[in-house]
Amino acid sequence: MGNIQIIEELIPRSDKIFISFGKVNYEDRFSLILETKKNFDVDIFVKLIKSIPIWFKFLLTLRNVIISISGLKTGKIENMYENPEKLNLKQDQSIGNLFISLKEKNQLIVELKDKHLDIRFSILIKQEDGITKVSLTTIVKINNIFGKVYFFFITPFHKFIIPNILKRLSGKI
Repeated sequence: MGNIQIIEELIPRSDKIFISFGKVNYEDRFSLILETKKNFDVDIFVKLIKSIPIWFKFLLTLRNVIISISGLKTGKIENMYENPEKLNLKQDQSIGNLFISLKEKNQLIVELKDKHLDIRFSILIKQEDGITKVSLTTIVKINNIFGKVYFFFITPFHKFIIPNILKRLSGKI
């Protein structure tokens, strides 16, 4: 495999992640760019899950314990980490509290909604001329003060973890 880059970039307003979402209070996109002739589709999600470091899984478990007290949804996806190969991702399917709103060959959009905030997460894969770009996009709508406080504390972790996951993913594809 050739050169590898991880960049933060703007999300085009034409991206399907924005469809019928409403007001966006936060957005980001981190992309892994690599030279490869391998073909990928959104089933790379399994490798992405396997790229999540153990320390992040621990932080997520701790976060889930703390936020479940406040009424925020945790996602209830812990089992997904144990056997990601068994996932059969389908559009209009729920995995725990996560809802797959779109599944196409090159894009997967998952959302989590609760009374405090709504989150959409996307994996987008573009391949052209031996270059593959795997983009992880997040958009958030904050619904109340509790969502605002929660997201204030989680944002620095998010901005650190997503590029880290992409870097680890690059070693698995």
